Amino acid sequence: MKIAVLTDTSAGMDFDEAAERQVTLLAAPIMFGNRQYHEYQDLSTADYYRLMRLAKSKKMVPTAPQVSMKTVKATCDALAETGVTDVIVIGPSLGISGLVNTLAAYVENITSVHVWPWDSRGILTTMGDQVRLAAELVAKGYAVKEVFAQLTKLRATAHSVFVVDSIKPLLRTGEVNPSHSPGSTPLLAGKPILIFDPSGKMRVAGSALRLKGAMADFLDDLAADLAGADPVKATVLNADQPEATQRWLAGAQKRFPTVKFDVALIGPSFGVHVGDGAMGLAWCQDYRSLLTLEPNVSEL
Repeated sequence: MKIAVLTDTSAGMDFDEAAERQVTLLAAPIMFGNRQYHEYQDLSTADYYRLMRLAKSKKMVPTAPQVSMKTVKATCDALAETGVTDVIVIGPSLGISGLVNTLAAYVENITSVHVWPWDSRGILTTMGDQVRLAAELVAKGYAVKEVFAQLTKLRATAHSVFVVDSIKPLLRTGEVNPSHSPGSTPLLAGKPILIFDPSGKMRVAGSALRLKGAMADFLDDLAADLAGADPVKATVLNADQPEATQRWLAGAQKRFPTVKFDVALIGPSFGVHVGDGAMGLAWCQDYRSLLTLEPNVSEL
């Protein structure tokens, strides 16, 4: 058995890192009107937000269609030619993308390898860390069932929270409904706060009058997990907001001086949902703590 790990750029992973980790990475498509771009290939994050701001005056709404099954099949067929027998496909949360469900229905058309779809129930860093964990376990020679057992543990610890300037991008994409806010009450004034719930669906969890207030709330949530026994990996996420990022990073480090906070951009494939001006915090158990497996996990 030779296993490959396949994902797309919505995991917040660039092609250099993917090559280093021996991950097969597909560029998520981004549409501006009739023109299609590919995340991190011909569209950088900075260029995306520049185009998005220019597009506002033209009332042009960017969208992020899922990677086509034709592309996935061609990639799997190419992997098979290198001796790969099994492909673990880690996709963005079903709450914002139909990729995993579409692939699950399509796998019978891919006969060159055995395809194993995996719903990360997240996006960006929490999805990317699942990819990193899977890649390292595969490199160590573990079987698919063993990899999935560790992915399940990591996924259960994942949290992603975002504060956005406007709910309009999400209303346009249809990925969130204000009536799903707590108690089905109307959204409060201020900046909407979004979370991924344990099932991977994104929902409105309230609002904050200022970014600073949202950050304090997010750090309160993080504190509970930092008090646990397992090491935690945390990341400040931003939609091309360097000044706000530095403020959040300074505030987080001041409150938790022993925790190392990473910084990552909200790339185009998720930026279409949250818009420019969004900030977020993501954390989960440090995937490196899950590289040693418990005994008695048998191969599929």
